[in-house]
Amino acid sequence: MDLPSDVPNPLLRPVALVTGAGRGLGRVIALDLAGHGHDVAVTARRHEDAEVVAAEIRAARPGARALAVALEVRDGESVRAAVARTEAELGPIAVLVNNAGIQRLGGVLDQSEADWDAVHETNLKGAFLVAQAVARGMVERRSGAIVNIASAAGLVPFAGRVAYAAAKAGLIMLTRSLALELAPYGIRVNTVAPTFVDTELGRLTLDQPGAREAIEARIPLGRVATPEDVAAAVRYLVSPDAAFVTGTVLPVDGGIAMH
Repeated sequence: MDLPSDVPNPLLRPVALVTGAGRGLGRVIALDLAGHGHDVAVTARRHEDAEVVAAEIRAARPGARALAVALEVRDGESVRAAVARTEAELGPIAVLVNNAGIQRLGGVLDQSEADWDAVHETNLKGAFLVAQAVARGMVERRSGAIVNIASAAGLVPFAGRVAYAAAKAGLIMLTRSLALELAPYGIRVNTVAPTFVDTELGRLTLDQPGAREAIEARIPLGRVATPEDVAAAVRYLVSPDAAFVTGTVLPVDGGIAMH
């Protein structure tokens, strides 16, 4: 029997929602998940940015469904609307990747209050709001996987990024709190903590004079991360291969957190 056109088919590929997927690391994560069996809700602040990536997925991955959704992670109403639209059009969300984040460089003495608030509202509050909204459905279904994209800066100190480092450290503890509370419902929550990634956001630092060389000298494997390095770690953590992994931090950092 055919399903009505407005009813998601439960036999379709599992649905993943990726925040901050309109460019950079989020785009690569969304493409990677689509290429490995997921339908994807591509979310970004600008619907146009999300649609470009969704169209890229549909063109590159025959059979994959991709939905472009405008999402402001700092706004609870926007979050709830995005989750509701995703589940109405694609089906129940099985995977959430909290990738949306911003960077405002500044040290202890010169970080502005406005920049501190912007970083924490996006990188930490935003991840909480999206996880909370998605987890409600996952609790009812008693299954799901959430991956938060933190940073090596949440594990080891880097000068000149006090707001970012504090927010990413908070995200790691948020991950552990979510993992503990949601485990009884079969929901796994983990964190990937990359070092500097060669994306538009990462190049805010990497393109400063001498910065890339200094950073790579500090990384035991001798290079910064690629978006594909991070996407592969996310793919593992949401896969059945990680069925007994929750509350963990997976550094994708070339060994920098060992220092």
